[in-house]
Amino acid sequence: MPHQTLNLLAREQDLRTSGARAADGRPLAQQVFFEPDDWLVPDGYEEMLAAHATYLQAHPELAVVVSGHSYGTGSHRFFWLMGERRALAVRAALLKAGADPEQLLVQSQGAARPLIEMAGDDVGRYRRRVSIDYLARDAMTAAPVPPDGSAQWWRSVLGTVHKDKLPDHPPASRAS
Repeated sequence: MPHQTLNLLAREQDLRTSGARAADGRPLAQQVFFEPDDWLVPDGYEEMLAAHATYLQAHPELAVVVSGHSYGTGSHRFFWLMGERRALAVRAALLKAGADPEQLLVQSQGAARPLIEMAGDDVGRYRRRVSIDYLARDAMTAAPVPPDGSAQWWRSVLGTVHKDKLPDHPPASRAS
């Protein structure tokens, strides 16, 4: 793995574990990395996501774009769905930490916009991520995510061509 890649990844991990913040108090760590074929928020990100939620509470004029990314084997649709599921999982963690749902915009990038412009198993792990990016709240152009467990929410997770009866509740999250 190239030296530049290691520096970028080590820097993001250092920002997360140190709790580093910008001069205005915004958390500097902005990436949540995932394992292959997994969309549950990994252990160790709770404090970082709580810091983002607290910052959003103190700045109601701001919003965040929670962008899910994916990489690995599979179709473009699979990449898009995995990116969306990861973004929705980070959104749920931000909500649990106290963020206002009106300040959260979720999008999937699928395999587009990689953090690292390289391919292969060594860097694939670093493309499986969610990015948290701030913007002015009045700049949000998409509709908010539907409530968890609603038919619209399930369609966003499963896709619109899903023919089975949609469940009444969101999937159970990882046991604590």
